[in-house]
Amino acid sequence: MILDASIFSRAIAIMGIESIKKQMVTEEKEVIIGRGTSMSGSILQYLNPKVTIAPSRFEDGSVYRVVENKGTFSKLDVPSGITFKELLDRLSRDNLYPALFPMYLTGTVGGFVATNGSGFGSYKFGFVNYKKIVHEFKDKFTVSLLTVNYGELVETSEESKFSWTGIFRDGKEVYYVPSIYSGLLEKKNGSIDTSSLVKEISSSMEKLLGNNKIPICVRSDKLVEIPQVEWGPGYIINYNSPFRQVVRCGSISRDDMDEFFSFLKKNPTVLPFPNLQSYSEIQKVILNKFDKDVKIPKHANPIKAEYLEALKCVNCGQCLDSCLAYRTTQDYLRSPPGKFSRLFTGETNFEACFGCMECQEACPVGVNISSVTEVLPKLREKKNVTPIDTPQVSFRIREMERIVEGKYRNKPPVMLFAGCAAKYDMQGIEGFLQFLLDYGEELNTYSPRVKIVDGSCCGFDKLIAGDVEGAKADVMKIKELKEKQGLRGVYFLCPEALYVYNKLSGEQGVLAYDLLKDKVNGTIHAGCWARKLGYSGEDKECAGSYFTTYHGKLVQIKNKKVLTICPFSTWKFNTVSVYGSFAKPDSTRKSAEETSMEVNEEEIIDVLRDALKNAILMSADDVADRANSWSVGGKSYFVLLSIPVIRKRFTNILVQRLGRNTDLKNYFSKLVNNQILLSEKSSRWSEIVNGMNFDVLADELIKRVADSGKLEYESRNLINKPEFRSAILDDVLKKIVTPTVIQDIIKNIAYM
Repeated sequence: MILDASIFSRAIAIMGIESIKKQMVTEEKEVIIGRGTSMSGSILQYLNPKVTIAPSRFEDGSVYRVVENKGTFSKLDVPSGITFKELLDRLSRDNLYPALFPMYLTGTVGGFVATNGSGFGSYKFGFVNYKKIVHEFKDKFTVSLLTVNYGELVETSEESKFSWTGIFRDGKEVYYVPSIYSGLLEKKNGSIDTSSLVKEISSSMEKLLGNNKIPICVRSDKLVEIPQVEWGPGYIINYNSPFRQVVRCGSISRDDMDEFFSFLKKNPTVLPFPNLQSYSEIQKVILNKFDKDVKIPKHANPIKAEYLEALKCVNCGQCLDSCLAYRTTQDYLRSPPGKFSRLFTGETNFEACFGCMECQEACPVGVNISSVTEVLPKLREKKNVTPIDTPQVSFRIREMERIVEGKYRNKPPVMLFAGCAAKYDMQGIEGFLQFLLDYGEELNTYSPRVKIVDGSCCGFDKLIAGDVEGAKADVMKIKELKEKQGLRGVYFLCPEALYVYNKLSGEQGVLAYDLLKDKVNGTIHAGCWARKLGYSGEDKECAGSYFTTYHGKLVQIKNKKVLTICPFSTWKFNTVSVYGSFAKPDSTRKSAEETSMEVNEEEIIDVLRDALKNAILMSADDVADRANSWSVGGKSYFVLLSIPVIRKRFTNILVQRLGRNTDLKNYFSKLVNNQILLSEKSSRWSEIVNGMNFDVLADELIKRVADSGKLEYESRNLINKPEFRSAILDDVLKKIVTPTVIQDIIKNIAYM
C-alpha cells in the first residue's frame, strides 16, 4: 500500500490499515507513481500495488514536444512524471503556461490528470475532465497538455467571464484576466506577469507546510469556515464544472483531525480536495472509525520513537530531489515518503540509507528523516550486510608510526583506528602521521602519540544493515583492545566509524579532523555522516557511502577537487582528504596531482563498463561450448574455462579502444611508473565496474547461449536451471575484472 498527501493517508498512518483491508483491492495492480503528492486518496485502495515510476523526460532528454500551435492555444506532449514546477520553469521561457495546473507545483502532470485535478486556471477551464477535456493521457507515460500564451494578466476585483483564474486571497476574491482581454474590463487593479503570480501563489501553498500541521483542501458550493483550519489561498471553479464551486486550502493540527472528520460527516456538501465527487468505501470507513490515538503496529515496536517521528511526514514530495537513493534509483519507494509508506503499512524489508541528511534539510515539516531511515533496516528479519574491506596498512605507514612513537614517548598513547581508510585513503593515514610529526608539539588537548589498529571494521557496515548487535560486537572489540593496551582514547579518520563508536560504546571517540582542522587550507567536503556528527563544510554532496550500486542502479561517482573528511568520499570523488593534504611525496611515491593529466576518469570507467558488456555478449558461443563441459567437471570446471575467454575478449576490446588515445597512453605510462597510484587506480576502477547490475547481462547471455549452435543438445536442460544462472551471474561475470587484470591492460597500452 502506498500513501499520498491526502488527509485519509494521514489517518491510515495513525490508525493502521487493519480496519480498511476488507475494502481494499487485494490482487496485484500496476500503479504508476509520480511524487506521491496527490490529495485525492484514490491510491489507497490497492493493497498490493505493482509500482511503475512515471518518467520525467522523453528519451531524447526533452520535457515537451509541440503537437499543434493555434496562436493563443497550443497542444504539447509532456512526460507524465515531470513536475509542474519543472515544466513551468521551461515553458515560461516560451511564454507558455498549462491551461490548468495545480497551485502546489511539486506534483506531477500525470498525477494531476489522473485525479481530474483543478487549480490555477479553474475559473475558465474547471476540471481536467468534465464536458471539455483540457488535458488527457496519450499513453500511460505521455500527457497531451493544452497550453495558453497568457504571459501577462490584469487583476480585477470584479468577477468577469474573461477571467482565466479567480483566487481567494486574505478572504477576498481576486480575478486575473489575460491582458489580451484587458480592453473589455471596466475596473482594473493593475497588471502582473503570470510567472510572478504563479510563484507568489505556490509560495503561499508551501507555507501551509510545517509546525506539525497537515495541509488540506476542501471544495464546496460556497465559502465555508471550519474552526480547526488555518486558511491559506483558494480558488474558484466556474466553467467546465457541474456548478460554480469554491476551493480553499489550509492546514490543521494533527490533534484536530477527529474534529475535522466530524465536520465533514455533518456537512456532506463539503468534500476534501476538489476532484473528489463522493467518498469511496475506504474513505467512509476512515471517516467513521478514525481515532487520533496512534496505533503503533507490532512490527514497529523496536523503533517506536522513529515511527512517531515518521508520522509527521505529509507527503509534500520536497525531499525527493535531495534524496540520493531516489535520484539513483528513480524509485519512489526508496525515497523518504516511500519508505514511510512501507513502514506504516507493515513492511519490514528495508534497505540501508546513505545518511546524507540533505532530504532532512529540504523537509519543510521538520521531520528528522535521517534518524528514521537509519533504523528502518533493524526491522529486517534477515540482515543484508555488505561487508567493508579493511586491509592492513602499508610498511611505510608502520615505519612512520614507529617514528611518531619515538618522538612522543612522553605523551599518553592513543589508538588510531585505521579501519577502511586503509583501503579508501591510505594516503590520508600517512598524511595524518606526517601532521603529528610536524605539529604534534602544538597540540594541547590531544596527544600526538598514536598506536595504529588495522585489519578490523568499526561495525558501520552492520549498523546501516540493521545488525546493531553485530555492530556493537565490533565496537566492543575496539574498546577492549584500547583498554588492554592501556590507550587513553581513540582517534577515527572516518566520521562513520566515530558515529558508530559514540553510539554503541558508551564512550566518545575523537575525529582526527579535529586535531588538524585549523591548519587545513582548501574547500572542505563534509557530507553524510560527518554532518550527522555536526560537522560542516563548503561542499556537502553525498558520495553514497561505500556503495557502487544501490538496488541495481549505479551510484554516481565523480571527480571533485575538494578536501574530504570521509574516506568513502575521498575514494568516490578521486580526491585528497584533509589528512592526505599533509602527506609529503618523495621519490618512491608521487602524488596524484603530479602523476595525473587532464584525463576524465568517468570516461575511462564508461569505456571499461561498455567493453565488459560487449565482451560478455560476444562470448556467447564460447560460453556455450564450455557449458558442454559441465557434465564432465561440474560447475567449478565450467567456471574455470569460461572466465578466461571473456576476460581475453574484454582485454582485447580495451586495448583497441584505449590504445588509440595518445593522452591516455601517456597517462598510463606515468601510472606504470608509480606503483602505489597504479594499485589505487586499478582497485578503484575494478570495484566500480564490478558494481554494475549484471542481472540483465546474465539473462541476455544465457538467452544467447541457449540459441548458440555450439551448445550440445544434451546440455540444453542445464541452461534453464537456477544453478547455471547463479554460476554465470556470481562466479563468472563478477570475476572477469580484477585489479590485476586492469593493471595488465594499463601496462599493455603503456608499452604499445
